[in-house]
Amino acid sequence: MPRGATKSVRTALREALVQRIEAGEWRPSDRLPSEPTLAASMGVSRATLRDALRSLEEDGFVNRVQGSGTFVTHRLRMKNNLDVNFGVTELIRSMGMRPGTGQSRTFRVEATTDEARLLAVPVGSPLRCLERVRTADGQPVVLSVDVIPEERLGDRPELLNEVGEGSVYDVLGRALGVVVRQGVASIRPANADEKLAARLRVPAGALLLYLRQVDFDLEGRPVLLSHEHHLADAFEIVVVRRGPGPSTKEPT
Repeated sequence: MPRGATKSVRTALREALVQRIEAGEWRPSDRLPSEPTLAASMGVSRATLRDALRSLEEDGFVNRVQGSGTFVTHRLRMKNNLDVNFGVTELIRSMGMRPGTGQSRTFRVEATTDEARLLAVPVGSPLRCLERVRTADGQPVVLSVDVIPEERLGDRPELLNEVGEGSVYDVLGRALGVVVRQGVASIRPANADEKLAARLRVPAGALLLYLRQVDFDLEGRPVLLSHEHHLADAFEIVVVRRGPGPSTKEPT
């Protein structure tokens, strides 16, 4: 079989397995059928099946345990529409899942050159940080670190301790009257180092999506810097792309 055709078969097999997992045929913690049984049912060789399973393991869909079998670790994908600015809590709720928080901590750091530029504060300025593992129905899906200049908190430097399992946006609005007008985000792929892997319960090297976002208030001032590492298999990114034709204008 030509090399390209082999790659095509492996890709199709991988997608077929993902579809069966997402359809609920195999639930999280379920053990997949044995390799001979699964290969026969899919009409492929065991070598091709192993390649597909290896790819699924690298992306965090399954976990292969020597001598025990292959177990599903996949969570349902959550659709994240990048046209809409809302927090992880709202994203999880929008999918009908229960948001939660684990391994939460707050700490104080001094602004690096990059952080100072993004938050429009002097280098070395005190920043307050909230680090949380965000869960969907009890399963880790995001490690987030929210960073706020201490000066923005006024006489409430410990405000981030009140966020708990809720949204930073809600606390800023309720306690400080800060309304976020828009956020500017950048996204890139990343691989889980040992620390991230342990926090998100995935193998080291698993594919993640790293999102960095700066949120601005109604006056255009940066008020929040967020670093988020998302499980790549738990989220589906949706982007509305306009054009190339003329845009439709509302009648005046």
